[in-house]
Amino acid sequence: MARKNFALRACSLALAMWSAGQAFLPAGISVRHTAATDVGAKLTGQKVSASESRRAHLVPRQAAKKQTGVPIKHGDTIYIKTMTGRYVGEIDGTTKLEWVKARGTKKDENHAIKIEKMGDKETPIENGDTVMLVLPNGQHMDVLGSAVRARHYDPRGQWQRITIVKQDGGQIFAGDQIFFRGHQGEYLDANPMERAPDGEVKARWRDEGEWQVMYIEK
Repeated sequence: MARKNFALRACSLALAMWSAGQAFLPAGISVRHTAATDVGAKLTGQKVSASESRRAHLVPRQAAKKQTGVPIKHGDTIYIKTMTGRYVGEIDGTTKLEWVKARGTKKDENHAIKIEKMGDKETPIENGDTVMLVLPNGQHMDVLGSAVRARHYDPRGQWQRITIVKQDGGQIFAGDQIFFRGHQGEYLDANPMERAPDGEVKARWRDEGEWQVMYIEK
């Protein structure tokens, strides 16, 4: 009984220390309390799951920010920067030049993409809108399976329909972090350059994860 009471007091102390430490963290950062969970589990002899046993780590919080970029509209020329820091635009391939790549290090004519909005073209583009992307070769980007290519200019095509997603919702502004979801439900992604030096762009998972993060610029 004495051991259990000691364990409970120690766990309470750990939680109190964790709470006090929150006040000294920089704005926009929080700490998960898995460390305190580990302490209590070890002292009481209880088992915890693998996810609970991870060490405490910093977790960024997305704070609401005032938009300063210009709204993105139908017909605008945009630049899409992937999580690798490279811009989408190159068209490559061994037998046909149709595979979309992201290798660009600057915004130029080889990475200029025209965005076309489906539906009401007079209003700015918003989260959830269906768009089409015209690559520098004049063809629409299309998604089929995991392949991302630019083969045809087809304003009525199904494979060319891409949903633009902004996690905070609302209008899309230049500089926003966004995601592109293909017509089948998978999101466009870019491999880290050390894994795929050719800058391949794919559509492999239904996940708004780190590899799927992209930025829309003007």
